[in-house]
Amino acid sequence: MSDPAMLRRSPRLLGSLALIAALVGLLCASSAFATAPTIDLDEIQPGQRGYGLSVFSGTEPARFEAEVVGVMRNVSPGVSYILARLSGHGLEKSGVAAGMSGSPVYFDDRLAGAVAFSWSFSQGAIAGITPIELMREIPAQGLPSEAPIKAAAGSLAWSWRDLATGDLPTDLLEKELSRFLGPMALGRTPFGEARTGLQWAFSGFGELGGGVLQRSLGSAAPAGRSRASAPIVPGGAVAAVLIEGDLTLAANATVTDVDGEDVLAFGHAFLGAGALDMPLATSEVVMVLSSLSSSFKISNVGPVVGTFSQDRQAGIRGRVGPAPEMIPLRLRMRSGDEPLDEYNVRLAPIPALTPALVSLSVLGALEASSYQNGLQGLDITARFRLADYEDLEIEQSFDGGSAVAEASTLVLAFGGFLIQNAFEEIEVESIEIDVSQWPEPRTASLVAAHADRSVVAPGDTVRLFLETTPFRGETERRTLTFEVPEHLNDGKLYLFVGDGPSVDVARFTLEKAEPTNLDQALERLRAYRSKRDLALLAAVEGAGLAAGGELLPELPPSMRSLWGAAGTTASASGVRLKIVADETVASEVPIEGVARIDLQVSRKAAGTGARPTPTGSLSKESR
Repeated sequence: MSDPAMLRRSPRLLGSLALIAALVGLLCASSAFATAPTIDLDEIQPGQRGYGLSVFSGTEPARFEAEVVGVMRNVSPGVSYILARLSGHGLEKSGVAAGMSGSPVYFDDRLAGAVAFSWSFSQGAIAGITPIELMREIPAQGLPSEAPIKAAAGSLAWSWRDLATGDLPTDLLEKELSRFLGPMALGRTPFGEARTGLQWAFSGFGELGGGVLQRSLGSAAPAGRSRASAPIVPGGAVAAVLIEGDLTLAANATVTDVDGEDVLAFGHAFLGAGALDMPLATSEVVMVLSSLSSSFKISNVGPVVGTFSQDRQAGIRGRVGPAPEMIPLRLRMRSGDEPLDEYNVRLAPIPALTPALVSLSVLGALEASSYQNGLQGLDITARFRLADYEDLEIEQSFDGGSAVAEASTLVLAFGGFLIQNAFEEIEVESIEIDVSQWPEPRTASLVAAHADRSVVAPGDTVRLFLETTPFRGETERRTLTFEVPEHLNDGKLYLFVGDGPSVDVARFTLEKAEPTNLDQALERLRAYRSKRDLALLAAVEGAGLAAGGELLPELPPSMRSLWGAAGTTASASGVRLKIVADETVASEVPIEGVARIDLQVSRKAAGTGARPTPTGSLSKESR
C-alpha cells in the first residue's frame, strides 16, 4: 500500500485515505487539549519541586508548593500516579483538603497532572496526582452506545409487596445515595482507604437531611449559594450539580485544564457514569476548615455555566456554554388544609439517581417548611409527568414519629420502580409533590369486622360492620354495604376488607402476576391505594393461571395442563382463588388493618336478604 506508483494508479484510494486522515484529525482535535505544555511521567523524579493552583478563599486561584515523593507505576493497567508533598496556605497543618480534587500541579513550569486523593489522619499533606496525559485522553463525547448510568434490573432492594405495605428499609435513602455517590465521596480509590479530594456541599437541608447526606457521603458539609459567576480557569473552583434551586446538592472540586470552552476537572471519576449530562457550576470558597480526620473547603455554589458530559477514571470533562435540561420538581407544602410554602428545584437527569434526589428533596422541603420530629400525620401526593405515557400519580398517608422519613422513602421506592424499570427507558418530564402535615396522628386501627349474615344469595346487599379505634380515641363503628355479584355459583365467598395497601397485598398475593412489560408495570403502580382508601376484595375458589403478567382465571383442566406442557418461557403459577370484586370508598381518616369475612353463597337463599341498593356494589352507609 505504501508503493507510490500504486497510490498514483488509485485516485479513489487516495481520496479514501484523505477522508480517513481528516476523520482522525477531527477525532484527535475533539479529545486533545492544546493549552499548557505538559511534562511526561518519565521526567518526574523524587525531590523535584514545583507548584500547584487551587482556591483557598474567594474565587482567585492561589499557588501552593509541591515536592515529588515518587511515582506509583501501573497501579492498574496503564494507570500511574505521582505522589507529592504539598505545602503553603496551611496545608502542612490541614493536610490535603476535600475540594482540592483537580488542582493542577506543575513541575518545570509544565502541567504534570491533578490532585486526586490523599489519606485520612496522615502526617503532612501527601497527595496522589493523576497524570495529565490520562486526563487529556478523556473524549469530548462518549460512544453512541453509552448512556447515563442506570440501576441494573433486579437490583432494587424491595418488592411489589413492600411498596403496598410500606414495609421499606428505614435507611433506604442512605443506601441508595451510598450506592451511587458514596464510593468517590468516601474515598474508594485504588489505594483502599485513601480519600478523594472531592467535597460534597448542600444547602436548604436541616438536621435530618444533612445527617442522611453526611452518613452516606462522608465529606458532605453545609454550603451557601453565590450569584456571582467566577471565571473557569485552571485552579479555579468548580461544582458538579445534582440538585439546583431552593435546595442544593453539589460536588465541589477544582479545574485542572481549560482549552477554549472545554474543561477538565476532578482528577478522578465522579460517578463512573461515562457519558452523562451534569450541570457545571462555578464555586466560591469561604475558607478551608482543618480537621484531624479530613480537612475540607467550605464553599458557596455559584450559577450553572455549562455541562459536564464525560465521567471517566481520570476525571471529568465538560464545556462552558448551554446548561443541560434538568428535571423540574415542584414541592407544595401545607399545614393541614392551609398552603404553607412552595419549593422549586431542578434535578440532574441521571436515571440511577433521580429517585434518591426526589426523596432527598422531599426531606429537605419538609424540614425547611415545618418540623420533622415528633408525632404527626402526613398526606403525600406525587405526580410524575411522563413523555409518551399518561401521568403517574401516587397517594399515601403516614402517621407517627417517623412519618417524614417514611414519606420520603415511599417517593424513592415508587420512583425507583418507575424510572429504573427493567422493561424500557422512560423519560420523566417533571414531578409535582403535595404534602399536607397534621399536628397529630389520625390513623384509625381496624380491630374487628363482621357481616349481618353468613349465607347470601347472588345479588344480595350485605351490610358489613367495621370497628375502628382512632389515635387516643374510643372505638367507633362504620357500616358498609356490599352487593354480592349476580353471576356467582354456590360456594364460599371470601371478603378482605381494610386499608387500601393491605388489601392490595391480598390482591397481589391472589393474582401472583408479575408485570412483564412497562404498560403492565404502570398499571400496577397506578392501582396502588392509600390508607385513605377503605377497600374490599371479594374472592371465590377457582382454578386459573397467572402468566405473562396477566391473570387467566377459571381455565379448564385441559388448558392448564397444555400450558404447563408447552414449555413456554412465560412464568406461570396456579391461582387458587379468583377475584370477583375489587371496590374502594374514601375514608375521612387513614385506616390501618385488614380483616377477612367468610360468607356462603347459596342460590336457594334468594329472596331472604336485602336486594341491591342504587348506590353501587360497595358504599359507605354510616359511621
